[in-house]
Amino acid sequence: MTIKKSLDSQIAELQRELENAEEAYRETEYEWRAVDVEYVRLKRLREELDVQKRDLLCEIEWRTREIAALQEGLKHDRIIA
Repeated sequence: MTIKKSLDSQIAELQRELENAEEAYRETEYEWRAVDVEYVRLKRLREELDVQKRDLLCEIEWRTREIAALQEGLKHDRIIA
């Protein structure tokens, strides 16, 4: 009887450990998926920001050229006047 009780208690303990490990695995899987979703969201946001940066850089360069051209025109007008 003592051996059977000992084996029964070992089995019960191993079953509890197994259940705990399975629960920890499910939680880890859930967290991994949440992180993966966040990673995809952030990657998409980064791509959108890259496009916005490129657009703004083009606009800055265009406006800088326009200002330089207008300033050159002013210099030319002053020389003529």
